Amino acid sequence: MADDSYQGLLAEFHKRGNYGVMFGNAMEDVADKMDFSWVKSCVAFGTGSGEREIDLARRLLPNLRSFDAVEIDPESVKALRIAFHDNQLPGVETSVVETSLESWSGVDNSVDAVLFINMLPHVHSADRRSLFQKLMTTYLSPAGIVVIVDRMRSIPSGFIMLKKRLGILTDGYEEMEKDMLDVGFRVVLIHDFRTMLDLANPSDDIVKFIRLLSGHKYSEQQVRTAVDDVFSQPNVDCMWKLAIFTR
Repeated sequence: MADDSYQGLLAEFHKRGNYGVMFGNAMEDVADKMDFSWVKSCVAFGTGSGEREIDLARRLLPNLRSFDAVEIDPESVKALRIAFHDNQLPGVETSVVETSLESWSGVDNSVDAVLFINMLPHVHSADRRSLFQKLMTTYLSPAGIVVIVDRMRSIPSGFIMLKKRLGILTDGYEEMEKDMLDVGFRVVLIHDFRTMLDLANPSDDIVKFIRLLSGHKYSEQQVRTAVDDVFSQPNVDCMWKLAIFTR
C-alpha cells in the first residue's frame, strides 16, 4: 500500500491506467510536427513529482537551459527535487518553488515556455484567467508558448462519470481553451490522445485517492460503491487534448 500523501496515492491511481505511455506517444507525435529547439527557459505549474513535465522537456525542448517548477504538495516537491538531483534533466538549471499557482510571485525575466499538465481544473476560474492575462502581458517572451494538457469534459468517460456522480466534476480542456482565447492567445497545435483507466475492484489506495479528491465528503463505502457502479464495464478514460498556444 502507498502512504496517504497525495503524491503516493496519485502514483497508485496512475498504475490503473496507461496515461504515462500515451502521453509519451503524444510527445513523439508533437515532436514530428513542431520545432521547439529555440526554447531556453520554462516554468511548469502543478507538477506533482514531475514525471510528465520532465518527459515533455526531454522530448520537445532539446536546448532547454532553465526549468522552474511550481508545486504546493510537500511530498511531490521532495520527489521532484530528488529527480532533479538525479540529473534527469542534464545540463538544465532547475529550481522548485513550494507554493500554489495562486500565490506564485512571478518571474524576473520572461520565459519561453509555460506548462500546465493536468492541473488547471484544480484552479479557480478567476485565478486561472488572471494568470493567463499575466502570461500574455508580462511573463511570456514574445515568441513564447503555453502548453496545456487536460481531459475533455464533454466526452463521456469513466473518470468523468465518477467525478460527476460524486459532485466533484471540474472544468475541462474546453474551458481552458476559451479562457486562453479570451485573453488573446491563439492555438498553433492541438493533438488528441486517448487513455484507458480501469478502477474495477478498487484497492484501498484508490478509494483513499478518490476520497481525497472529494475533500473526504464521502465514506469509504460510498466511494467504493460509486467506483464499482461506474467501472463495472470497461471504460475509455478518456479523450485528452494537448494544445500549444502562442500570441
